[in-house]
Amino acid sequence: MMDKKPLLTPKNTMLATVVVFLLLATIIFMGMLTPLIAKLTTGAEIRLEPAYFNARTALPAAGLVLLLSVCMLTGHLEQKSILLIVSGYTALAAFFAVISPFGNLATDISVPIIALAMLATIYRIGKAFSRDSLYSMARGTSAHIIHLGILFILLGIVLSANMKVEGSNTISSGNIGQFTGQDYSIKVNSMDSYYSGEPYQTYSGSVYTTEVSFDVYRNGAYFREGQVKYITDFKWGQSYTTTYIHRGLTEELFIAPRAISLQKEEIDLYMRTVPYISFLWGGLYMLAIGIIALIVIDHGRGRDPQSRKSDKNIRGKR
Repeated sequence: MMDKKPLLTPKNTMLATVVVFLLLATIIFMGMLTPLIAKLTTGAEIRLEPAYFNARTALPAAGLVLLLSVCMLTGHLEQKSILLIVSGYTALAAFFAVISPFGNLATDISVPIIALAMLATIYRIGKAFSRDSLYSMARGTSAHIIHLGILFILLGIVLSANMKVEGSNTISSGNIGQFTGQDYSIKVNSMDSYYSGEPYQTYSGSVYTTEVSFDVYRNGAYFREGQVKYITDFKWGQSYTTTYIHRGLTEELFIAPRAISLQKEEIDLYMRTVPYISFLWGGLYMLAIGIIALIVIDHGRGRDPQSRKSDKNIRGKR
């Protein structure tokens, strides 16, 4: 009786990963190309919202992350163990979809799948430390740090995009405005207006600026102060604003003016709270560190002929 060849080999998993990645890229490319085709063929201008891409790329993206987990474990665990682990986390994702611990379907499904890939990557980093060659250990660790950074970025995107809370409120000077569903409130302290720039037509300046100073409260306690500007440029016939952004360790707070009434001394403010944004920034840092480390290691290796000769001797002995 002939032995069955294992299904989960590095070659097979890599092939499956490439196929799924090409499928994901094709879906995105076709979505980006559709408005152009519609414009050229019918003259109609259409715009595809993010929801269009999210609905069509969710399954390929989840499959790609699961395949990354399989790639990380293939060759280090038995095939049955890998299938059992991946199946278990897939079942956990399905269970989360039913009980909805995060209150959002995309987040409920994504967290267990991404967590599996992170654990598999950390496992491979630990394996890299056990290698005999310092070069192999450093290179393997750097490569897996890049993978881990990508996963952190993906997790940050999923959490922040699906768990953000936004709203607006019109607040008069000296009063406090609340924002539904958010822990933050704003007290408008002052609204100071002035002209600047060269005189233009009947105006003493070409630009009219209103500075709005405010205090931010979190859960009723003073948090910090801020300022936004509402600017009207008479010369160019346009209005624009500045924004207030506070990036904390666990979340990002974004505040922007939408409209202003100087007669009533009130301003319409938009506020958005984005939780878990630190995963995104942490992933970007890890990605940069891993890439730089990999470049430095390979560059140093290329300039060290003695190390290359030593590795050739080691491979020859094996």
